[in-house]
Amino acid sequence: MELEQRSEAVEREVITSLYSNCPEATKKALGLRIIQIDDALLLTATHDRAIMLNRAHGLCTNKEIKPSTIQKIAATYTALGIEHYFLHLYIDDQPQASRQQLINAGLIAARGWMRFIRDNTAPDEIATDLRIEKINSEHADAFARIACEAFDMSDAAAPLIAALANDPRWHLYASFDGQTMVGTGATFVHDEIAWLDWGATAPQYRCKGSQSAIMAARIDDVKSLGCKHIITETGEAVEDDPQHAYHNILKHGFAEMRARQNYKPQPQ
Repeated sequence: MELEQRSEAVEREVITSLYSNCPEATKKALGLRIIQIDDALLLTATHDRAIMLNRAHGLCTNKEIKPSTIQKIAATYTALGIEHYFLHLYIDDQPQASRQQLINAGLIAARGWMRFIRDNTAPDEIATDLRIEKINSEHADAFARIACEAFDMSDAAAPLIAALANDPRWHLYASFDGQTMVGTGATFVHDEIAWLDWGATAPQYRCKGSQSAIMAARIDDVKSLGCKHIITETGEAVEDDPQHAYHNILKHGFAEMRARQNYKPQPQ
């Protein structure tokens, strides 16, 4: 339970870092804002429908969520004209009144996200013809283009992702075919925890070992970054989905931590 709560605190730092490092011109282009409602931190982007930029964090705690908090979150997104967002929570931890308020607010369950945890022991070696490098701002634009496409973010969001290279808490990795960047992955370091994020591969290079090799490189580095635990997440397992990312995470020695539910507005 302690690590579960610490992982939530790390993710809050991750979300805050996206906003604080984002260039002002890009914030304006995306309509990007962070709004605090009770314990919740709302990331909102009125000009980009990507779920990574429109989600309410901070409700996965041991506290009961007040029904009024859910109502205020839904009303805030509605007032901003944002019709596609996630509200993260652990529904089993909540009383019936909060569950009813989700219904009253027109929110329905979406596919959840499974969180995984691992220690900092060395990973198995991964064979690939691709070259794996830790990169800096020189390659940040190419990193951002690949990540934005994979996470359904608009081209206008690329400077937001590229700017992570300027934050010393972020460590960016990439795979290369010759001089061409083909895959991405990042590690965010906070409170002795390494948070793995932004794993993506250019479509034409999938199934060539890029994500496995980048994952192994990040795991291999975390002890030197002062981290005892490694956390990552992906969509929970569902039928009729190949689950490539899910299986890749398990293959690298992670264990399932807990599935977190996502609630979204019911389509009109």
